[in-house]
Amino acid sequence: MGRLNSALAEQDKEVRTLARWLRGLRERSGLTYSQMARKTVEFTRPVSLATLSRADEGRTVPTWPVTEAYVRACGGSVRTAERLWLRADARRPGRRGKVAGCGPAAHRALRYVTERSELLVAMRRLRLRAGSPTLRELETRAVRGAVSHLPRSTLHGVLAGERDCTERVLVEFVRACGVGPAEEDEWVAALRRTTGAPPPPSSQPDVRRQLAEAHAEIRHLRRTLGSRPTQEVGPSDFPRRTDRLAGRSVP
Repeated sequence: MGRLNSALAEQDKEVRTLARWLRGLRERSGLTYSQMARKTVEFTRPVSLATLSRADEGRTVPTWPVTEAYVRACGGSVRTAERLWLRADARRPGRRGKVAGCGPAAHRALRYVTERSELLVAMRRLRLRAGSPTLRELETRAVRGAVSHLPRSTLHGVLAGERDCTERVLVEFVRACGVGPAEEDEWVAALRRTTGAPPPPSSQPDVRRQLAEAHAEIRHLRRTLGSRPTQEVGPSDFPRRTDRLAGRSVP
């Protein structure tokens, strides 16, 4: 089973969780570090024996390419690895992984964001992938009608973790970084998971629209029944939908 792992140093819970998961994965696979190193060649991403052995010590967070190679060599779940790695990296002092292309693809990692710190890491990586634009440049990109919808003072506070990120600021930020409409929705969904916000209003029944349609049908019926002025219009003359909206059932 290879050499014994060194004792875990006192450090962040998420880093230790990732290390334990990696070690358990290797133990279940029955592979030695040497065998794993040979298997990584098959993934066109060879990783040395020494690097693999350090990856599960729990002293530091391994880079994403190393973590992915480790998991694939052992036949583990890359999705689970992405989630654990993202959480561990979010709490790592200095965040060594903050370089373009070092982590899971943004559109895939976003699905695992559930905490504010994880969202901040994702936002910082997005900015790096966009070419590290300055706050002033991002502010300028969000100008519409001679007014910027992304004040750099506000964005500075958000990226520094000093203030909460609102949905409006997030949308303007990702747009300024070149994110398209499809991925934009994933960013908003990630933000809502961190705040526990309810589903967007668009997912709720459009009661106003339904009532407007019902009133239009009522007016149409009244015009249709205009030739019967002496006859009183009863509930049975109205569409069933209006009764359902009013909370009544029609026999």
